[in-house]
Amino acid sequence: MAEEKKVRILSLDGGGIRGVIPATVVAYIEKKIREEKGDEKRIADYFDMIVGTSTGGLLTGFYLKPNPTPTPNGPLTAYEAEEALKVYTEEGFNIFNASKKRMYGLRQFFNATQFDPTYLESTLKKHFTVKEEDGTERDLMMHELVRPCTVTTYNMNKKSSLFLRSTDVNRKDGPRTYKVWEALRSTSAAPTYFPPAEIHNYSLPVNDETTLYNLDGGVFANNPTMCAYSEARNMKFPERGVDFPSANQMLILSIGTGGGNFALGELSKSPRWDVLKWAKSIPNIMMDGSIDTTDYQMRQIYDTLNKVHQDSYLRIDVEQHDRKYETDMADASPENIKKLKLAGQKTVDHYKKHLDSFIKRILD
Repeated sequence: MAEEKKVRILSLDGGGIRGVIPATVVAYIEKKIREEKGDEKRIADYFDMIVGTSTGGLLTGFYLKPNPTPTPNGPLTAYEAEEALKVYTEEGFNIFNASKKRMYGLRQFFNATQFDPTYLESTLKKHFTVKEEDGTERDLMMHELVRPCTVTTYNMNKKSSLFLRSTDVNRKDGPRTYKVWEALRSTSAAPTYFPPAEIHNYSLPVNDETTLYNLDGGVFANNPTMCAYSEARNMKFPERGVDFPSANQMLILSIGTGGGNFALGELSKSPRWDVLKWAKSIPNIMMDGSIDTTDYQMRQIYDTLNKVHQDSYLRIDVEQHDRKYETDMADASPENIKKLKLAGQKTVDHYKKHLDSFIKRILD
C-alpha cells in the first residue's frame, strides 16, 4: 500500500570542512535513488524542503541551484550531489588552510578571526551566478532556488537569530530578497574563523542603515532539525497536497557532521581552568550540546506518535569509533579530507539499512 503523503525534509548540520561527511551521505542517497528510478534526477527532485546551518547551508545552496538548461524530464538542479562533494574536496584547502592568517603575539587579541574570507566569497560568487540570454551574469537570488529552503544565521544588528528563507520574498510584512552567495557567506561566518558577513535585503535601498551583520547559525542551531520542523509547520506544500503539516505528515532526514571529538583534558583540574582554557572549550561544548539536545527533542516528538509514524524521523551521524579525523573543523589538508571521506563512507555503511528503508519511503 502506498505511503500516506508526507512532506520530505532534509536537515544538514554545521561543522566546517566536516561537511564532507553529509555530502558523502547525500551523494549515496542520490546515487541509490537514480539506480532505483533509472533516471538522472537529483536530490532536490525528491525532497520538498532543505534546511542547513553553516556548512550545511552551503550544501543546501548547491543542492538547490536551478538547472540552467532545464528539460521536461531532466533534473531540476545544476549540480549532482557528487559535484557538491567535489567542491568541498577541491576548494576546502584554499578556503581554510591557504587562507589562514599569520598571527603573532598580541595581534590575535586585536583581530581574532583566523581566516581571510576572500577566497570563500569568490568561490560562492563563482558558483551562484546566473547567465542571462544576452550573455551578462548576475547573482542568483534565494527565491530562485528550486525548493523552499532556510539557512540559519545570527543577526548582530538585532542580537537575535535570523532565518534566511527562499520564501521570504512573499512575506506579508514586506519582502526580503537575498543573494544566495551572501546568505551562504552569512550562515558560514563562524566566530573566530571568519569575520561577520555583511549582507543586504535587496527589497530595500542598499545603504549603511539596511546592511545586516551576521554570524554563523551554529551559535544557536548547529543542528537545525528543530528549525526545519518549525518552519515546515507554518508552510504549504501544494506539490505534496499538504498544508501546515504536523509531525506525522513529515518525513525528516537529519545528517550530522561528526562533531564531539574535541579534547577536554585535565578534567579533574577544570575548577581551576583559566580564562583562555574556558574560552577555547566553551564554543565546542555549547555547539555539541545543542546538536544532541535537538536530536533529543525531535525523538521525543516522534516517540509520541502512532508506531507507524515513529520512524519518519531519521538521524544520521558518524559513530564515535569512526571519528578518526582531525578535531579542527578547518583542517582541509589532503590527509584530513581522505579521513573525512572515509568517515562519511563508514557512516553510510553503518546506516545503510536505515538509509535504504528511508529511500524506499521517499520513492513511495
